[in-house]
Amino acid sequence: MGLRKRVKALFDGRTTDKRRAKLFNFSSTGSLKPHQKGDIGSDIAFISTYWSGGHAIITPFLLGKELMDAGFSVVIVVTSDRAPNFDVIVKRLEDRGISTSSFTIVMRENIGKDFGSFKDAFHYFQSEIAGAERVFIGNDSLIGPLFPSDYFQRLRNASPGFWGVTESFDRSYHLQSSHLLFVGRETVARAQEFFRGYRFYRNRDNIVRYGEIGISKWSLRQKISIKAFYTMGTLAQRKKHDLVQGKQKEFWLDTNPQHFYFDALLDEGFPFVKRELLTANPMQLREVYGRVFFRMEELDQPLDTLFQHFRPI
Repeated sequence: MGLRKRVKALFDGRTTDKRRAKLFNFSSTGSLKPHQKGDIGSDIAFISTYWSGGHAIITPFLLGKELMDAGFSVVIVVTSDRAPNFDVIVKRLEDRGISTSSFTIVMRENIGKDFGSFKDAFHYFQSEIAGAERVFIGNDSLIGPLFPSDYFQRLRNASPGFWGVTESFDRSYHLQSSHLLFVGRETVARAQEFFRGYRFYRNRDNIVRYGEIGISKWSLRQKISIKAFYTMGTLAQRKKHDLVQGKQKEFWLDTNPQHFYFDALLDEGFPFVKRELLTANPMQLREVYGRVFFRMEELDQPLDTLFQHFRPI
């Protein structure tokens, strides 16, 4: 291993990262700054998004529009390695018929990735969250919505508890963190407690371990009901097997459900596809784009709806 890689392993490794997060434990980075303030009601949605080079992507705004139509107050939490030109971005969004005037838009340093954004947001908006009936947290890793769906009505009608799109048994049982929903004052209060104690990890493995998996474990210890909108049993009934890296796969316990079951999710009416599946396809699933296009064509949706998520605004 070269010197540069060894130094990176030292400073970004799981053990060192955990010790550093513990040593420099703090409630907020203090970097969150509001760019635009909208009204915040009893249902709040925090959408974390990363803009490379300051170039915005459309995904969080389309997600935010649907959440706003479902009754949520939308907060876009932007991290970027360069300051975005928000005036230009807002103008380009308006030219596409997307109004952001009701959104709250905030900017922060990219410390801790998505769960760092949520921790900062839960600290900055703690008084608003304390009175919330439901809180949604999500990121831009899911592309969509690609077609009309009852998914957002499911969010609106969800019973008290902790909800996710899909459940995973990788490492241990948890809800996948692309979209999460806390319903009921007690559940929201428990989420506040979790993020109050969560630390700013930089290593992705730690963020998965103590963030994505950690929040499910926390909820189970707090005896909070954990539910997936699309359960493994439902998805397995729709999809019995697929080719994974050239070999037939019939079991789902050791796979990423939002990759392996992407077509079953589309068939169930979930209008999103994992960005990484389309850009990298780690499992080497066959005909991913073709299967997505087929579902969109079935629902009379223009195929360019998918590609707009890859173009900078």
